[in-house]
Amino acid sequence: MDNPVVEQPDEVEFDYDWLSRTNYQFKLLALLAVLADNHLAYRGTLTDMCNFFGVGTSNSRTNSQIRGAIDALEADGLLKKVIDGRTFTLTLSKKAERQRRVIRIQREWVMVAKNYAQIPNKSVSVGWEPLLKVWLFLLDRKDNTQPITNQAIADALRLTPNVVKNARAALVHDIEAIISKRKFNPRKHLHCIGCEITVSAIIADARPAR
Repeated sequence: MDNPVVEQPDEVEFDYDWLSRTNYQFKLLALLAVLADNHLAYRGTLTDMCNFFGVGTSNSRTNSQIRGAIDALEADGLLKKVIDGRTFTLTLSKKAERQRRVIRIQREWVMVAKNYAQIPNKSVSVGWEPLLKVWLFLLDRKDNTQPITNQAIADALRLTPNVVKNARAALVHDIEAIISKRKFNPRKHLHCIGCEITVSAIIADARPAR
């Protein structure tokens, strides 16, 4: 009898602490969140990883950066690696599985963020890594009604305010994942104290993504 096919769940989980990880470290954790099997393991080559990240596959500098990110995550106890020839097996460690602050998002929406560059007539230019980071950050605070500034988001995610601004614009206008409304100081009407942000179209909205 053939083994039954186990479908991947619609939702994937990110740890809040992952959001402050640097470029390829975050991308590797995103890869594991999206593509790892039921044993939280991913098996592939550097070329496979580059294809997922959307970067060139023959760049030795990029390959070196990915290897360095894998080693850094392993040194921090977040993943374990086994190398067989050119094939890596990456597994989330027990430390990574003991997530303290889990953010859940539909797998489909992660892929929307990852493929943002292919959306026609985009309003801004922003990489998928900061775009997804800002999206997850706002999901984590979706029940917080206090206004928040681009600077506060940038500080939390180790990004620049301008990158956060572009990510928010993409989420508002191109992906339609958030609603953002500027909040002013009632005593100084022209003084913006941040934005009230409502996260929408993430879990409940079943309409096809762009």
